[in-house]
Formats: sequence, C-alpha cells, structure tokens
Amino acid sequence: MQELPQNKSTTIMIRITEIIEHTSYSLICKFNNGVVKKLDILPIIENHKHLEGVQKLLNEPVFNSVRIGEFGEIVWDKIVKNSHTGEDSYWDYDISPEFAYENSVEVESPLTIAS
Repeated sequence: MQELPQNKSTTIMIRITEIIEHTSYSLICKFNNGVVKKLDILPIIENHKHLEGVQKLLNEPVFNSVRIGEFGEIVWDKIVKNSHTGEDSYWDYDISPEFAYENSVEVESPLTIAS
C-alpha cells in the first residue's frame, strides 16, 4: 500500500473572533489569524432578498444585534421566516467566516488607530 505524502503546512479553520465595529451595513471583524477586515453587508442583503425576513437587516437596531456564532460565523438571530413546516418559524441568518474573509477588505484595526 502506498503512503500518502505528508503535508507539512498546517491549515487553520478561519473564524471571526471579534466584531470590532458595525456601522451602516458594514462590519469590521477580527479573524483568528489576527487579520482585521471590513465586510460590506448591503450587497449580501440584496442578493438574499428572496429570503423572507432578510430585509429586516435594513433596520439599524436589528442590524446592530449581530453576534458571533459558535463556529466563528456572523449571526443575526431569528431573521429568516420559514413557512415550509406549516407553521411560521424563524431561522437565524448567518454568514460563514470563510465567506466573510474572502469577500472583505483588509483594514487597520480601529483600536490600533485610536491608541
């Protein structure tokens, strides 16, 4: 039996560790590799407007209720309406940390700038 080659590089699973700032439909997030990036959420909301309830994120207090989920994802609780079960229920709306990392731009941390 042939052995598989050993991969010497270690790949870490990217996670959001902190939401440093949330402003008008953008988030500045710190990732577990130390990188700080800004993610524009408005195009994501526009792309998902077919999901009933996502438009609630255009309401600033709802948008500001953002949190980090247990897997390092961006989460808004009970946003998307699910009517498929026969009774209305709501699902959390989340953005994976990988998507957030790949679709955001690197910025200096506002905490670094302030000090």
